[in-house]
Amino acid sequence: MTSGPHVVRHGTNVTAVRADNPGALTLTGTQTYVIGRGLPVVLDPGPLDEAHLGRVERVVAGRAVAAVCLTHAHADHAAAAAVAADRWGALRGSATTLARLGQEGRPLADDEAIPLGDGLRLRAVATPGHSADHLCYLLEPEGALFTGDLVLGEGSSMIVHPDGSVEAWLASLARLAALRPTRLLPGHGPPVEDAGPRLAAHRAHRLERVAQVRDALAAGARTPEQLRAAVYGDLPASHHEAADLTIQAYLAYLEVPGR
Repeated sequence: MTSGPHVVRHGTNVTAVRADNPGALTLTGTQTYVIGRGLPVVLDPGPLDEAHLGRVERVVAGRAVAAVCLTHAHADHAAAAAVAADRWGALRGSATTLARLGQEGRPLADDEAIPLGDGLRLRAVATPGHSADHLCYLLEPEGALFTGDLVLGEGSSMIVHPDGSVEAWLASLARLAALRPTRLLPGHGPPVEDAGPRLAAHRAHRLERVAQVRDALAAGARTPEQLRAAVYGDLPASHHEAADLTIQAYLAYLEVPGR
């Protein structure tokens, strides 16, 4: 159910508010989610943009907020964290996320749940891979899974080497699949209704990339430019940094000396 160009309702318990920060890595913009009706959570307040925060404020509509939660510390998700916490309530995320932001808050332990009222709870799931501090969140008992940057609505997410890890990403993806979510609500891009098949496809795609890096090395590729061309083809310059960092993560996964 759409409520405007930036605000989309996903059923009765979730509203997405899209920030105006589109780009090569953010797709159409960062999604901030207001989750729950009785005592909602604001998830990933996004960039420090008063127009965006104003749209979130209108969705909150004066309700008490259980917490402002974060998937990870990257600026497109968390630059507005301090302002959002002052406006709505306690800041919550992994202990590493809070430390990286230099913000006070209440760290969330893996598997800790936040009550939202109306029988709903939001469970934190430690999912390193994109970054070491990453959390996903499962809305129970509904089964919607908020994937942050671990899984995007379109394409594949970067792995931010050396903070991110292919090995950790694969383990986190397996953990998400074991939760059997009903749908995926990513930090960027549209919702994913075929959650199980999409997670399986993401795993297969990531392993295919690993194989492409291995094959490129066997064929003599050595420089970042050679590896990027072999794995990604004619990639726009706006994607080069993300591609190179992710290739470094693949090399680490393959334990390539002198990477």
